[in-house]
Amino acid sequence: MTGKREPGAGRKPDGEFSGKSAVFSTRITPDLRALLEKESKQTGKSLSQIVERRLRDSFDHPDRWKRALGAEHVRALAYVVAKIATSLEIRTGRHWHKDAFTGSALKAALNIAIHYFGSWGEVRVPDRLEEQAARMQAASPGADFGKFMKDPADFGAHRANEFLAGIEFLERPNNIRRHGFISDSEAFQSDEALAKFIVGTLQQGDEQ
Repeated sequence: MTGKREPGAGRKPDGEFSGKSAVFSTRITPDLRALLEKESKQTGKSLSQIVERRLRDSFDHPDRWKRALGAEHVRALAYVVAKIATSLEIRTGRHWHKDAFTGSALKAALNIAIHYFGSWGEVRVPDRLEEQAARMQAASPGADFGKFMKDPADFGAHRANEFLAGIEFLERPNNIRRHGFISDSEAFQSDEALAKFIVGTLQQGDEQ
């Protein structure tokens, strides 16, 4: 005779949130259920994992944004970019990364915004860069590290090219697509996940 199963017995949860024992039940609207099921299909995760991830994200959201986007003044810049880009796209009816007019307008708009909020006194090379350039120059006397490290435009271009080099690596065959769908919540897990989200998002979809 088969005995009655003890509470908590049976197959144990596995996957992203293994070891779960507490039960939580609530009623939600059909529309919300449909959205959760859609994400479950896109990510290959169970509905339970999606719900728990989103609940955890609601508590971790501020810290996650800080880890991904930096200090408050850097996050403020990210919001400025988002607001201006959205405003331009609404008016042109085009995506900035798929339309030359909208992209050029965004570039000009951000230049004005950065000039408005930034500090534009005498340009002086930060001590940290001076010290770093000196160390690199000592290690490689034949190179001219001071040229790009002491010019703000050249140094900014160098940092941008380093970032884009990582993006170009991800764009190689099998480097992005094999990882599948990456949601907003997953994007902030690490720098690598954020880069994959950026590439995957900007590559997909048709023009408006």
